Amino acid sequence: MSNDEQPDFRIEEVSPDLALSGAIRLLQANRLDDAKRILRVLLENYPDVPEVLHFYGILAHQQGNDELAIESIEKAIAIAPDYADAYNNLGNIYNKAGKPEKAVEAYRRAIELNPANVAAYNNLGTVLKDLERFEEAVEAFSKAIELMPGNAELYRNFGNVFRKQGKFAEAARAYRNAISLRPYRSEDYESLCHVLYMQGLVEEALPTIRQWLEHDPTNPLALHRLHSYTGTDIPARASNDYIRMTFDDFADSFDIVLKGLEYRAPGLVEQSLSALYDSACAELDVLDAGCGTGLCGEFLRPYAQRLSGVDLSAKMLEKARARGHYDELFEAELTEFIGRHVEQFDLIVSADTLVYFGDLSQVFDSVIRALRRGGHFVFTVERTEEQLSAGYKINYHGRYSHTEDYLRRGLEAVGLVPIRIEREMLRYEAGLPVDGFLVVANRP
Repeated sequence: MSNDEQPDFRIEEVSPDLALSGAIRLLQANRLDDAKRILRVLLENYPDVPEVLHFYGILAHQQGNDELAIESIEKAIAIAPDYADAYNNLGNIYNKAGKPEKAVEAYRRAIELNPANVAAYNNLGTVLKDLERFEEAVEAFSKAIELMPGNAELYRNFGNVFRKQGKFAEAARAYRNAISLRPYRSEDYESLCHVLYMQGLVEEALPTIRQWLEHDPTNPLALHRLHSYTGTDIPARASNDYIRMTFDDFADSFDIVLKGLEYRAPGLVEQSLSALYDSACAELDVLDAGCGTGLCGEFLRPYAQRLSGVDLSAKMLEKARARGHYDELFEAELTEFIGRHVEQFDLIVSADTLVYFGDLSQVFDSVIRALRRGGHFVFTVERTEEQLSAGYKINYHGRYSHTEDYLRRGLEAVGLVPIRIEREMLRYEAGLPVDGFLVVANRP
């Protein structure tokens, strides 16, 4: 041990139990380096004490070393085979390390040793849900709730299982129980509103939204749902905070969810580019406006000498960066970002992003100034055939739909020439097709 790693105590000056208690408090306070100094000294002096090995494993996990964490906790269990809490934490680490089946085994062993272990039942239910072993997950959460009926988080997790099964009425009951126990948690209200919407019970959701706003009056998700459900005071576009919150939360599951919805926007962009350009020329300055996790990047890269992406969600941009297709990525609002780049792009693409805009006039005005002469603008929006004075409307799901006439007039008003405005099915939602337009416009 180097001099700068020396603990603030001498092992002979305090009892092992007191030292371990201090290390646990430091772990809970996220003072990991300080906890490590104590635990390493304890481990050197008491290498066969299960509690020391257990908490050293927890420390290793918190510092990102799951291999060492598993090794240390398994040593603790080998010495103390009835150590239920160690099995529970071993399950947590296995799950985080991408070994859910081993996590299930560990949680079941923890429950076998301590049938009143609520945390183990909750953790077991969560991993079984992710494995889509729904009936087993329901059984685990039911037992956890039986043991601790006043715990709101258990009801939330219970609701999540039903939601993933498509059992929205059961999910709604669970979320209502969570809200009754914890009326200040925005995520519970958002989940309840979603499952009510999926049942077509928009009117029933309105009291929930109003209760939500009593506890969190400026919440962007609640305000946007109120506008979309009532159709009153409709904003010209979704707020920046709504976009950030929605897609930061959605980033980890975005690609998987959209795959299940047969998401077609990136493929439609690819088809448009192959029709616009004779070959993948790699000569264009390209902007992916609202790039999200970068699903369009692989289709844009062959045409780009420089490929830029912009999005409001930092977590979505992390996913896009990991794909490796982009030369540069920017966290910014796309209209403002595009407006700062005069005649800098040969191609601007916006797939499934302008659905969060009602009024597109500022977007179109920024685009024509950012495009070089002869440049193209390719985008998708959702479609409505209704006769609307504004030319667009907000839907219950929170996105906007536009009329063809609105798009055509808006593009021509700023000098963009619509080359193609084609009706396309963009994806499925709640088992129904979402109709839209694929639009290709040109700055002549």
